[in-house]
Amino acid sequence: MSDNKELEEAIWLLRHRVRRRIILTIGEAGRISATTLRDKLGISTGSLYYNLKQLERLVTQDAKRNYVLTEEGTVIYRLLREQGDLNIEQLKTSQSRIETILTNIFFPIWLVAPLLEKVRLTILVGLLSLTILSALFLNSKIELIILHIYHLPNFSVNNFIKNLLLSLFIIYVYVSVTSSIHELMSRRSTEEPTYTPRKVVRLFIGDLEQSLKLFSSIMISLLPLAIYPAIAFIDKITGWGQFISRSIIPSTLAANIVLVIAQLGAFILLTATLSYLRRLRWHVSALISFSVIYLSIIIQYIVVMGA
Repeated sequence: MSDNKELEEAIWLLRHRVRRRIILTIGEAGRISATTLRDKLGISTGSLYYNLKQLERLVTQDAKRNYVLTEEGTVIYRLLREQGDLNIEQLKTSQSRIETILTNIFFPIWLVAPLLEKVRLTILVGLLSLTILSALFLNSKIELIILHIYHLPNFSVNNFIKNLLLSLFIIYVYVSVTSSIHELMSRRSTEEPTYTPRKVVRLFIGDLEQSLKLFSSIMISLLPLAIYPAIAFIDKITGWGQFISRSIIPSTLAANIVLVIAQLGAFILLTATLSYLRRLRWHVSALISFSVIYLSIIIQYIVVMGA
């Protein structure tokens, strides 16, 4: 690698245990197929390809599509093998069962990675998710603005569609801008590139395929919010009456609990998809996703005050 800063950046990338084990396993084997690598690591196919995507600077494929280390990857492999303070033996140990279960639940790369590999599949799943979401909300005559639920007295199909599309656009712009700012700041801390206006615009907008994937992934991420209208419909049939709101926002304890659970599901999916598509560390992606909830709260105050 060209300098110590690049070396440190690669080491930062390899703080994730699975990625370190990938480098160690490929380095020891010399070249290895995806199936063998997956079996040796004991991880899912989705997790394997997600982490290989993160390591594309250090890992490449030969003519037979076996995985091999790049020149930089070889340097990192040797560093991992030789530096005693990196505790290589500990890196080789697999995750505990509880740790693996919690990771799969709260950071489900295994679920989103196969859906986001192909742009056509991502768009199809996104549209299907949006259709299911819209059908349940329209049936319950409940509106969705960002990540919050509203029982607006002047409910109409046109207003619902307008607010839903506006919410998708706002979330898309927000996560695009915030993730691009983080990437810009991260690059400035490791190198001194020259940014032309064209490069900056491309950084924030990305290419068409990436933009379509991100917009579609937001549609997918909103699907857990359908839990609220689904349970509200069951509540209406059974006559329980816990989802009959006395204001334009959920007012009962049961309704708010369901809303929080639905928002948590959306938060988890948005974190995983954002991390995968924008190559962000999970806690950075989680912070951006969590801030979307706060953005939603700010908009809620505006809606409530204007109602």
